[in-house]
Amino acid sequence: MSIGLLVVSHSKHLAIGVVELAHALAGDEVALMAVGPEADSPTDGLGVNASMVVEALKGFVDVDEIGVIGDVGSSFLAASAAIELAEVEDRVRIIDTPMVEGAIACAMAVSMGASLNDVVAAGENAWEVRKLGT
Repeated sequence: MSIGLLVVSHSKHLAIGVVELAHALAGDEVALMAVGPEADSPTDGLGVNASMVVEALKGFVDVDEIGVIGDVGSSFLAASAAIELAEVEDRVRIIDTPMVEGAIACAMAVSMGASLNDVVAAGENAWEVRKLGT
């Protein structure tokens, strides 16, 4: 089973940066995609909605399952609505994780051939990782 990761953010620049960092650490073979508003959007480049997420989910044509990572609360609401609208509940999971650390942990797990359940667990475990080791 192949797994893709979708990073959903209220800032497309932020999502792209997270994807770039995850690719740098986990490898370009991991299917990662960023979604967020364009700079000239009606929200002046900030904000995300379900239709944006639905379109991004459609972009994953060569993966069997998708993990979704968001930045703040309403990105998760948009992702949840998109998953229902696209009727992909059976192959898409929202991962409750800090966006940067979680995206890296999830991408590393995907690069090592982990199952979606293990990818979700890696993301959730990122809440426990201390940056200063204390």
